[in-house]
Amino acid sequence: MIKKLVLVVALLVVLAVSALFVNNHVTTSNELGAMDMKGTLIETEQGDFRIHDFGEGPALVFLSGMGTTSPYYDFKPIWNELEEDYRIIVLERPGYGYNRSSTRDKSVSSVVAGYREVLSTIEIEGAISVFAHSMGGLEAVYWAQEHPGEIDHLIGLDIAIPPWVLEMGAPNVIERNLQYVLGRSGLARFMEEADMHDALPILAFDLYDPDEKKSIEALFHANFYNRDIVREAKALEENARVILDNDVPSELGVLLFLSQENLDNNDLDAAGFSTYFEGVRTYTAHRLDTHHYVHHEESDTILSVFAQYMADEA
Repeated sequence: MIKKLVLVVALLVVLAVSALFVNNHVTTSNELGAMDMKGTLIETEQGDFRIHDFGEGPALVFLSGMGTTSPYYDFKPIWNELEEDYRIIVLERPGYGYNRSSTRDKSVSSVVAGYREVLSTIEIEGAISVFAHSMGGLEAVYWAQEHPGEIDHLIGLDIAIPPWVLEMGAPNVIERNLQYVLGRSGLARFMEEADMHDALPILAFDLYDPDEKKSIEALFHANFYNRDIVREAKALEENARVILDNDVPSELGVLLFLSQENLDNNDLDAAGFSTYFEGVRTYTAHRLDTHHYVHHEESDTILSVFAQYMADEA
């Protein structure tokens, strides 16, 4: 009797979870089907990448962090104020933002090769400046290491650096699978409005109109802990080791914005950044009293400092 009861309960749990997965898949398909898909999808040997390219002037390339479900909107507090003076290029990896494609190879060499192949399809004069958030900082450093002269400035928005990635470690296989189940089951759809705003604080910003906020939520549910993000987490430590094997190029100019919350929560020392970048052409770091997504609440400060930095570099 007890054995049968356990089997019935187990079956009910499986059916409930399956129903959640199906509901999330169908709802997501409907939401994306009704959405105006922004940007251009470009096929590369490393998979399909999506590019958002607008504005005029020197090229600013934006690389998002791991798990940022909508890079285009995530960076809007920054690019919205710069597109009159710069050419804005937001790159979306497979599984991010409006990019519904997927790839298994998450090595930093393949990702950067994909970025470079995408940029080869458009005309860019001279070296680029890169705004990178979190894991995007690893990609930018590797890019500068392997292709000297292509990146002139790295503007780091609370970026990750190899020594800290290896010290803190990455999610293990159990954690990664739990994250995947959490994301794909659609449980986030049952969050209270206040919790959703905690997960996506940009929903409270007047910068986004109602349609954009609707798109932000839809892309969050579509991409939250998808296969690509989980695979990136698996590859994170190996990518950090690859990057740590080489020095940061001396010709690189580096401007960093560090979140105090991230430093405190992870017991990190800001001096580790200056040590890691000690050989670069120029180095400046600013601590901001905010969370990991420094470009959300402190965009005005970042834009002001960036403007002065670029004037000094000219």
